[in-house]
Amino acid sequence: MIDVAVVGAGISGLSIAYHLKKVGLEVKVFEKEDTVGGNIQTAYIDGYVCELGPQTILADSKVEEFLKDAGIKPIYANPSSKKRYIYRKGKLVALPLSPVEFLLSPFLSIGGKLRVLKEPFVPRSPKHEESIAEFVRRRFGREFLDYVIAPFVSGVYAGDPEELSVKYAVRKVYELEQKYGSVIKGAIKLKALGPSGKLISFEGGNATLIRKLSEGLEVHKENVVLRIRRKDDIFILDTKKGKVSAKAVVVSTPATSTGYLLRDLSWSISEEFDKIYYAPVLVVHVAVKSGTLPEGFGFLVPKKENKRILGVIFSSNLFEGRSPEGKSLITVYLGGATDPEIIEYEDEAIVSVLERELRDTVDIRDWDLLKITRWKKGIPQYTVGYGRYLELANSIEMEQPGLFLSGNYLYGVSVADCIRVSHHIAKRVIDFLEVKGRTVV
Repeated sequence: MIDVAVVGAGISGLSIAYHLKKVGLEVKVFEKEDTVGGNIQTAYIDGYVCELGPQTILADSKVEEFLKDAGIKPIYANPSSKKRYIYRKGKLVALPLSPVEFLLSPFLSIGGKLRVLKEPFVPRSPKHEESIAEFVRRRFGREFLDYVIAPFVSGVYAGDPEELSVKYAVRKVYELEQKYGSVIKGAIKLKALGPSGKLISFEGGNATLIRKLSEGLEVHKENVVLRIRRKDDIFILDTKKGKVSAKAVVVSTPATSTGYLLRDLSWSISEEFDKIYYAPVLVVHVAVKSGTLPEGFGFLVPKKENKRILGVIFSSNLFEGRSPEGKSLITVYLGGATDPEIIEYEDEAIVSVLERELRDTVDIRDWDLLKITRWKKGIPQYTVGYGRYLELANSIEMEQPGLFLSGNYLYGVSVADCIRVSHHIAKRVIDFLEVKGRTVV
């Protein structure tokens, strides 16, 4: 019998397993695929470093502490990455980085800017929960929603702001209104007008993070867990390669897989997790000549502009060594909750869309296709009413002591979110085993 079985070798499972192994627990990680990392995958194509999933990590102090403790050295994005663009009316408009730039920037009309400046005087909503779109229209106006927030939601969630919950998808923004009565007042009070942290990656790409975390762990690849049962105080996992007994189990798989694994522990809850919607994401890597791209991180495309591209990241602008000499790498995102059908397009149809829209947005006419990646279940959508899934997760953990759930469908979709919460979940596992008589080193 082992102390802890971790099901799923994505960033959540690996980070939790790292913490548990560090304190001397016997931990085994089970992964159904022949690779680890979940959607953190890096492809190396003719000298290009192509991130097939997350491009960067926004690392705050907690993430940096985790990496330092694990002996994993990050690399930091070029300072120019702070410059970002919105595509509007046929050209790229830089997002303002200060209040003065906001007043002078053409990215919003005069009327749109005045509406934003009224935000501190807008009362709280009487509704218990709003969509992001409802919240932003009420507090900042329609133009700010269309040209700032909707593209941001596409960039982070590949989501639809009309469907996503402000309370669960952007909790910090929701809490600013709850605590201060105004997002702007709260941001000024906290001296935080945007997400905090530094953009990082790793030599060789984000796959380096996964590889280094895996090195010190016992990871059983291509060993799918078929069933999780409980007998007395012990969990029994039926795996492809045999049975495993464990005192505690961490399930860190996507929601649909989690639902399947929980069916013997709670059929009703497992069925609910099957309902969580994941937006499909199409990721296309493209090579262009050096000097083709403007300075900066990349650009987002508002739905109002009637394009199918959600956004483009200038990948080789961010970190050195991401493309061969004389070439630049860009990563194009399409699909999402507002355009899910494009995930089923043949490669030729996708290339046709790119030929037209790269020309229209950044006047790129000469480019080479490197890779098309389809994530049919890309990013979980924290829709209005999403709190019920958090309550269900808490409920089954209480009903089944020693069972712990994790993953980007619960505590935030970003890599940084998964790393931050891993410490909290690992501590709960350790506390549980101590209660059961385990002395933690």
